[in-house]
Amino acid sequence: MRVTLAFIGCVLIWGSTWYAIELQLGVVPKEWSLVYRFGIASSTLFLVCLIRKERLRFPLHQHLWPACTGLFLFSATYVLTYSGAEYLTSGLVAITFALLSFLNIINGRLFLGNTIKPSALVAALLGILGLVLIFKPEIDSFTLDDEAFRGLLLCLGAAIVCSFGNTFAGTSGSRQMPLFSFNAWALGYGALFNVIYALYSGKPAGFDPTVSYVGSLLYLAIVGTVIAFSMYIWLIEQIGIGRAAYMSVLTPVIALLISTVFEGYIWNMYAFVGLALVMGGNLLVAWSRGKTAQAQPVKP
Repeated sequence: MRVTLAFIGCVLIWGSTWYAIELQLGVVPKEWSLVYRFGIASSTLFLVCLIRKERLRFPLHQHLWPACTGLFLFSATYVLTYSGAEYLTSGLVAITFALLSFLNIINGRLFLGNTIKPSALVAALLGILGLVLIFKPEIDSFTLDDEAFRGLLLCLGAAIVCSFGNTFAGTSGSRQMPLFSFNAWALGYGALFNVIYALYSGKPAGFDPTVSYVGSLLYLAIVGTVIAFSMYIWLIEQIGIGRAAYMSVLTPVIALLISTVFEGYIWNMYAFVGLALVMGGNLLVAWSRGKTAQAQPVKP
């Protein structure tokens, strides 16, 4: 039950962050918005660790895993995604991140020794096909001009980098640290790398005091980062990076539903069929996990 609730929670939260990110773009350079987001997130989680009296001091060699996770998952992924989103529509960005489920399955096999289950591959394929149908109008209008091709490469790079970040979070070295402590340090390193990138970009730091910007920033930092990523990394430990990453196929669907309410998205037959395929793939994942759980002995 806890796995199911965490999975649903991550899907709902990250599905809503697409709309919150839209409220971040404009006045403040994206490089500094990332600094604010992950600075607030890491500070919050360090405070939580202090309140919970979690261990925060670790040998230097153990910092390799949260540092790599921070670099790949909380810095490079978002820098590439925000940059690619300047050239592509949100639908095409979502499709590139749907590849995360495939990439995690492959990296889990290569670097973590996980078994590749046929059901996981079929489920990921169904989800990606469903997204292709949902965003068919945007795909039809896609052309390989310079800007669009650059955006595609950036978003594909973001998905690849994100998968490596997931892999670092799923290593045995990462699991030697308490969950909250590991996340706090990973977010802290991610914030540090984002500061370095923002300074390197040469863009002036700014801030937008409006309710929409501050509200969306706090939502992205606290709910979309601290809470969602804590649940997600816990899910990686419970069900593996392949199945945990299937939420990357479901979150764009939630984003699409939110867009229907707030942005007037109009559904068509392709969208309905695509949604059915996505949900079918998710049911296959749930069925496969349930069958595996039944085959394992119950531990006291």
